[in-house]
Amino acid sequence: MNKPQGRPMKARPRILEAARDLFLKHGMDVSLHTIAEKANTTRPTLYSHFPGGKDQLLVETFSLLNDRLQPTLQQLLKEKKNELPALLLGIARMLQDYFFSAENIHFQRLLIQVLVQRPEIFSSLANRSTGRIRDTLAHVLGEHHAKKEIELDDPHLQSTAFLGAIMGYALPAALIDEAPVDPVWLDKLAQSSVETFLKAWRYQQHVSLSGLQ
Repeated sequence: MNKPQGRPMKARPRILEAARDLFLKHGMDVSLHTIAEKANTTRPTLYSHFPGGKDQLLVETFSLLNDRLQPTLQQLLKEKKNELPALLLGIARMLQDYFFSAENIHFQRLLIQVLVQRPEIFSSLANRSTGRIRDTLAHVLGEHHAKKEIELDDPHLQSTAFLGAIMGYALPAALIDEAPVDPVWLDKLAQSSVETFLKAWRYQQHVSLSGLQ
């Protein structure tokens, strides 16, 4: 008996979830037939959504994982948009929790390995909306600059620098070793980065982050 396939538009998220699980378990050796079967659909349906096959699926799955940050980011903006130190610390902790998780370390390693072998895939990845957090942060920083709470030269450049600082050299090391990073050390890095950037931006309020939760 054939498995029920469901409505075509509902197949796409099932395919992405199945691809995510199977990529994490088997890498790129998994077949499209296996992905389609786990998603309870067919290869023609899979190809109708992802004509680029496994390469496109890998890029789309990476985008799907990043999309999961958006609800947390929007909640932070709702609660802390006018409290810059708390907002920056919240974003730092959110990104560290996400990118240093065992699942995402494994997936990022897989993505890097594929990009080394298939560099043409990078253009597809570069065209995705992976800079939304940076752009959102740049917009918020620009608003605080306009209110003369901080002094900036280029909000986009300085948001990029901040996001790089909260990862530090620890992320490349974690990707190479595929090993967890001490969360206490990461939180110290987050707090130190926020304090350093606020000083560099001449933030107009004296704030100690030691009391922030």
